[in-house]
Amino acid sequence: MIATALGIALFGWSYAVAATSVYGAGRAAWSRARRAPARVEASTRVLVVRPCAGLEPELDRTLMSLSGALTGATLACRFAVHGPSDPAAMPAARAAAALRAKGVDASLVFTAADAPNHKVAQIEAVLARERASSDVLVVADSDVDLTGFELDALVAPLLADATVGAVWAPPIEAGAASGSGDRASRALLAGSLHAFTLLGALDGGGLVGKLFAVTSDAVGAVGGFGGMTRVLGEDMELARRLRAAGRSVRVAPVVARSLQTGRSWKSAVERYARWLTVVRAQRPHLLASYPLLFFATPLVVLASLALLPFSPALALASLGLALASRLLVAATARAFAGERFSPRASLIDVVLADALLVAAFARALASRKFTWRGRTLTVDRRGALSEETA
Repeated sequence: MIATALGIALFGWSYAVAATSVYGAGRAAWSRARRAPARVEASTRVLVVRPCAGLEPELDRTLMSLSGALTGATLACRFAVHGPSDPAAMPAARAAAALRAKGVDASLVFTAADAPNHKVAQIEAVLARERASSDVLVVADSDVDLTGFELDALVAPLLADATVGAVWAPPIEAGAASGSGDRASRALLAGSLHAFTLLGALDGGGLVGKLFAVTSDAVGAVGGFGGMTRVLGEDMELARRLRAAGRSVRVAPVVARSLQTGRSWKSAVERYARWLTVVRAQRPHLLASYPLLFFATPLVVLASLALLPFSPALALASLGLALASRLLVAATARAFAGERFSPRASLIDVVLADALLVAAFARALASRKFTWRGRTLTVDRRGALSEETA
């Protein structure tokens, strides 16, 4: 009797995960299928801000890539760097010169930004110095390759509907997998339910700040970026403030290609632990969804194997449903990331992505302290971000 009850509960859990997975995949596919052509006129002024810090692989390529973006808008670009001693200063200066040679209003801005959330402080510093007005602000991380990117797909929804405050592009990774953490991170972003191409369909209240666009009046409506310098997840906080101001957030039907590479397993764990620390601090009610949903498969498999001698029918049903839905997610996420179908690669994605999420979850629960770009930061119980000084 107890074994049967446990079997029913286990099957219910497996069924809920499978139903959510199918719903997420279906909704993401439907959003892409009904995508309308996006066209932005030259009268639309778009300011692109690229916060930079330190020397990254392919930095020259990514910073110069704006010239290859697909848009009809009139672009201006600002490369935000702390100061001349930052290793990113020279690549940013070269990129600005290359863009100016192609007719783009581009410049390097030394921000002298000094705040726990350095990225937000850089954006705020650029906006404070900008003399010309713009209709839309686009923020693109320094590792994002904009070559061939349909920028109009990011900007057009903002112009078509005044209630839309921001549009973000789900990130995937397309850099060379030269470190042990590169392959695992790529698996998570293109082979799991946490792939933002799928997560964006499940979580309408989220925003991932790798590459996003926001209207200038929406920035004003939320009080600018200055009030978010002590918040770790400025993207989640921006989405929250936009909703509070009556604006919606949408997911673009295009992906942002990151060229990050050279990461160890430990650095990959640290990266996603930071994301989970944001969830823990700013959306704590969602933390339980990670073991219950995002890395539920290994837990369901272990529970099914333990229950197999006592309730074989329910255990096998739970096991089969969990594995089938997990492989569906992996295959679908790979397709949305532009990867070819590969059963072998999908299986590897499943193992690596779930292992990475489990490790990152444990790390996020163990400590509120982490290191980001050489800065030691702590998130307190109220969600405030602070930096440790030497």
